[in-house]
Amino acid sequence: MARLVVVKGDPVRGTDQHNVQGQATNPAPPPPTVPYVGVGAFDYVGTITDQVSDFVTVDDVPIALVTSRSTLDPGQTAPAGKHAGPQGTGFVPPAPQPVPASLTISDAPLGIGVPNAAAGSALLTVDGAKVLLDGDLIDTCSGIGAPAGSKVSARGQAYLTCTD
Repeated sequence: MARLVVVKGDPVRGTDQHNVQGQATNPAPPPPTVPYVGVGAFDYVGTITDQVSDFVTVDDVPIALVTSRSTLDPGQTAPAGKHAGPQGTGFVPPAPQPVPASLTISDAPLGIGVPNAAAGSALLTVDGAKVLLDGDLIDTCSGIGAPAGSKVSARGQAYLTCTD
């Protein structure tokens, strides 16, 4: 099955996990809150931005390789962004109940995505690096042991394909 080739600017979407810290509701007050440390899931809304091909392009847009990187889109780490402490879900441990507004992500790097070891075309390479294809898995942020939960989607071009 043929898949589209990924280019710079194509979106990376999915979910990753991060260590968080903040406050939780105290089950036996006083005080009303207690320190909270746990792990939460966060939406990754990013774009292929860095380390793309220097010399192969589609419509003057560099193609993406397994050496390429994604970064979070602007505003995603702001308090209202999808990649900020208050926006997490599925917190572990679930008790005591974390207070979302107090949570911050405590691990790094934050926002960088790298192609998964299984990503890239088995047939098409540029200067020895596999070309990224639509639907390839991207390991986002620190990973902290979570399986790859993000994928790149070819949106910047609609006609150059590769068969795996």
